[in-house]
Amino acid sequence: MSLNTAHEIEILKKAIKDYGSVNADGHSTVAYGILFEKTADTLEALNGTLRAAKRQKKVAFEAELLMMPRDKDVHVVLLE
Repeated sequence: MSLNTAHEIEILKKAIKDYGSVNADGHSTVAYGILFEKTADTLEALNGTLRAAKRQKKVAFEAELLMMPRDKDVHVVLLE
């Protein structure tokens, strides 16, 4: 994993905590639409960062690839 990817995953994790809420399991969660809107200026490749974080089991979401506006209500869950 490159330093850049690690840094972007940290930005992603912070955004989920900052803009989301805590679910019944105690994990931070945020709708993809909100995450997309709030990270537009900070994460150039949100989907790439999400996929890398999902492979590392840092986040979970239902779809293989999230797309706007179709998946705006899909929740991204922070697992750590």
